[in-house]
Amino acid sequence: MGTSTSSGGGRSGSPFDPEWLSPDGLASGESCSGNNSDSEQNGNVDPADNDESPGPENVQAPERRFGPARSQMSSYLGNGSRSNLRNATKSMISKGMGGASRAASTMRNAASGAGALGQFLVAARESSDQIVKDWVAHCRSANLSASDLILEVLKVVYPDSGSIDEDSLQDAGAEALAKLYEKYPGVDIFALTDSQIAEVIGRTIAIQICQRIDLLLGQTYEKLEHDPALIQERRTDIREWVWAEIRVVIEQNQSGQIDPNGLAESVLKSALEVFAE
Repeated sequence: MGTSTSSGGGRSGSPFDPEWLSPDGLASGESCSGNNSDSEQNGNVDPADNDESPGPENVQAPERRFGPARSQMSSYLGNGSRSNLRNATKSMISKGMGGASRAASTMRNAASGAGALGQFLVAARESSDQIVKDWVAHCRSANLSASDLILEVLKVVYPDSGSIDEDSLQDAGAEALAKLYEKYPGVDIFALTDSQIAEVIGRTIAIQICQRIDLLLGQTYEKLEHDPALIQERRTDIREWVWAEIRVVIEQNQSGQIDPNGLAESVLKSALEVFAE
């Protein structure tokens, strides 16, 4: 789901985010501590995971911050319980990523990337930019297939491919647009409704969250304790669950004329708050 290797997480005493990622957007009162209910519900957690996490004035990450989440994810892979899945994502965000607000800051490229894709689709529909208008006319005359058209759109929206962030955004955008074509066969990608554009934005963010789950909790997939086919089945279930939750968030955040960038930021922030509950 956009990654090939999971992360082992930072060493004890390391910051939640790398130094090059500025902490803007964090709520001053956001707690960096994990929710003890994760540890209490999981009898297999190492006692170190129950250590008190740093307060909001300390941005250092707690020791073994993803331990409880990975343990819950391992249980989910074995039994398919959505309760274990919810506990895994809750612990991942609240303890592993330092809370919903800090997680939203860490993942702000997901919001900006989804918003940029939505903004481009609005510009293509409304012919509000002459350069975009000319580009759309060129694509129409080329009579491209749906898959080729998706690639052309993503080249324009995310031109600096090669970095991990850009590649993951391209993967998420490609899948989101492909899902749109599946749901609306024959849809004109240059004449989408506000609700369709909102769906593309939401799916892009949902896929980015799933990629983050892969990155941070993917070690549980790699232990070879479960059949690979079962793991893929569970990962598909994770995507369906994440999308179902985000679809509700979109409905709650969308009102009036679409604002792609504002919607993307609101959806990411609200979704992470839901998953951290």
